[in-house]
Amino acid sequence: MKAYDLGFGESADELSVRPGKPVGIDLPGARVAGWCGGRAPGIGTASWPRSPVTGLPMIHVITLELPEDYRRKGQDLVAVSFFHADDHVADDIEGVDELLAGTAPTPEQAADPFLAAVAATAAARHPQQQDLEDMIGGAHALIRLTAEEFAAPRIDPPADIRPDGLGDTYSRGQNAWDDSAPETTVWIGERTGDPNTGIAPAEDGEGGYVEAWSSDDKDLEAFCSSIEGISHLGGTVMPCQALPEGLTPYVFELEDGVGGVNFGGGNAQIDLESGVFDWAQ
Repeated sequence: MKAYDLGFGESADELSVRPGKPVGIDLPGARVAGWCGGRAPGIGTASWPRSPVTGLPMIHVITLELPEDYRRKGQDLVAVSFFHADDHVADDIEGVDELLAGTAPTPEQAADPFLAAVAATAAARHPQQQDLEDMIGGAHALIRLTAEEFAAPRIDPPADIRPDGLGDTYSRGQNAWDDSAPETTVWIGERTGDPNTGIAPAEDGEGGYVEAWSSDDKDLEAFCSSIEGISHLGGTVMPCQALPEGLTPYVFELEDGVGGVNFGGGNAQIDLESGVFDWAQ
């Protein structure tokens, strides 16, 4: 098993740790592995995940082709897409949560173009969609993709037929109609020298895991400094607060700002094996 770092940009020779940021990253042997921001993969427009609070389409954060070891739900599921709503303080739109849960629309809801579109999203829900909720109630979605879906033409968000009275950015949450980040190519390269490659993150050295910044060892300090702020698959995780429970060696750590995601300056841990999800700032 290997660990991998992610870089962002349009040339392997000029990659950054986050899209549009000046901090560079050197990824020997880097290859294109997807994109972040903008459009979603070819899952069908009606299947684009929506916020259960507002019904607005979530922003597409990143679509990433996975190395074979990280295809934990089947070798035919070669990539993942992550979506984000940041809707923990958004104003509820009545009926949206029930419709997305599969409740049949009333005649009045069916006659409302926006609510009808929400109901259509529930009917077209992708079979590999995993709904994720953070500790403060924000909604996210992870979709596992086949090779055909990953290679298919990218799709735009559903048509903007927003209801009246959505409010300002704060009260409506992030959404694909207002907040999508520019598309940026994602590159992947092997991370070398990580003492935790193939080891499940754990506290107190359990299982041989070496926590970041856990000693005054100069080599460990130098290594931690070199990987700080880098999105990656496997290896040492660097949560901004407590280490989430239930992580496996197959964790995807995603940094704030990638694809427009808002983690308050922190990062998230998305486990591709156990399904654990958490983030902190």
